[in-house]
Amino acid sequence: MAQLNINFHSYSIGVPVEIELTLPSVSSCDGRDGTQPSHKLAAKFPVLYLLHGAGNDYHCWTRYTSAERYAEEQQIAIVTCSVGNSRYHNREGARGEKYFDFLSKELPEFLTSYFPISDRPEDTFICGYSMGGYGTMLHTFTTPERFAASGFFSIGVMKNMPDGSKPSPDIMELAKQAKAGGKLPKIFLCCGKEDFLYDRAVELHNDLDAMGIEHRYDELDGFEHEFAFWDLELQKFLAWIPRTDYYADKIPHKI
Repeated sequence: MAQLNINFHSYSIGVPVEIELTLPSVSSCDGRDGTQPSHKLAAKFPVLYLLHGAGNDYHCWTRYTSAERYAEEQQIAIVTCSVGNSRYHNREGARGEKYFDFLSKELPEFLTSYFPISDRPEDTFICGYSMGGYGTMLHTFTTPERFAASGFFSIGVMKNMPDGSKPSPDIMELAKQAKAGGKLPKIFLCCGKEDFLYDRAVELHNDLDAMGIEHRYDELDGFEHEFAFWDLELQKFLAWIPRTDYYADKIPHKI
């Protein structure tokens, strides 16, 4: 497995940014499977974008969950980036940081141009917790054609929250527009039953049902707004997502 900490200048945000990219190994490093170890790739990797919550940064998924190990076991690239407390929105003004544009356009362009990352929508997945769950919803329902599956972890419906001088879009209105526009990615929604956002997650679950938007819904007793829960659900999410890539039938440790 390779873990790369990457710094590059972002034209969307206007300053250098840091991201973390985890790439799985392409063969057994010790040769126990009887083959000669190699770093030569047979195909590009599918990719999962993991979005962090408010007050966190791009390290949190890999520090507080086993995301790196899952990347290796599931033969999938994992990408994290920092967006502050922007909620993955574009900020207004001539020099406003365009975090939505960064995640929806620039970051995929950078990754698929410089690294062995697939640019096929059927190989592209997104998932986030808390504020990152909201960001996942925002990107899923704004650009549904980009993803094969999306994970909304511990997040309710945010309506009319301030973003500088601009209110947040109504997520459910975006969901209606996305559904009317055609095929949506597969949706995975989950929340701990002791989470302070639990009622909002149930509201979202019911709203999606009422709109006829198919989704998987998980809730677990005894879990609050915490990484222990998100780690468990990340495993489930990775086992659940549809895989049609070259590595799909070569996963060494299926969850």
